[in-house]
Amino acid sequence: MSSDLRVDLDLAVRRGPYDARLHARHELRGSTVRATATAGGEVEDVRFDVRLWRSELARACRVPIPDHAPAPPPDGLVLPWDLVVGTGRALSEHRPELYDELAARADSALREPLRRLHGAVGRLRVVGTLPARPRIGWVTWVLHADGWRALTPYVERGAAGSRAMLRLERRRPEDLALEVARWAAEVPR
Repeated sequence: MSSDLRVDLDLAVRRGPYDARLHARHELRGSTVRATATAGGEVEDVRFDVRLWRSELARACRVPIPDHAPAPPPDGLVLPWDLVVGTGRALSEHRPELYDELAARADSALREPLRRLHGAVGRLRVVGTLPARPRIGWVTWVLHADGWRALTPYVERGAAGSRAMLRLERRRPEDLALEVARWAAEVPR
């Protein structure tokens, strides 16, 4: 029997030289949610009533913030999408010279906030799918010293044309249920 809605969560938090990881799949079938999660070699497989889903989603992203978390980026930060993706890739490929080159091309006021953004100590990716649609929602959050921030893409339109941008918005663990509720509203009845 297929699920009405599937929600895949991938959480990673830096804990010194390694990442603490959680992978979870939540499958909504009628009024029941089956949650299968793996973390640290442990597997948990539970079923619960959909009314408890909100608290289970919040529990998944309620993590202690590491002591070594650097200063967070400022509230309301808006960055060009290509700058974030390009510098992020340079960092993941251990290419500091490329990161420096890309950052140098950015407005000087964005360089320090960009560095702080990439200093996140954790990330959360959540993808919602329906049987007939490969993806109905995608959430990406990053963890900083003061908590979670959503990376929200949007298109900035102006006289010079359009540009893909990324806005950082504060989030609480309880906010994840709001996103998933929007996806669940698209489940055919």
